[in-house]
Amino acid sequence: MTQEQVERLCQIAPKYGLYLEHQGSVITKVDEQTTDLDTAKYMPDQFIDLLSQMIATKMKADLWQWQ
Repeated sequence: MTQEQVERLCQIAPKYGLYLEHQGSVITKVDEQTTDLDTAKYMPDQFIDLLSQMIATKMKADLWQWQ
């Protein structure tokens, strides 16, 4: 991904309930979690799929921990 694409992704992510922070082309936060995801290694579709998998994993964990 290019830095412009990362900036755009960070702008539109809240529309889908996801909050991203970046420094250049590196995503530094996904919601409250600090991370170091270098988006330059991904095509945009691949990175969005990765984010979707992260969300699904969090949802599954929340479901199983629900009491």
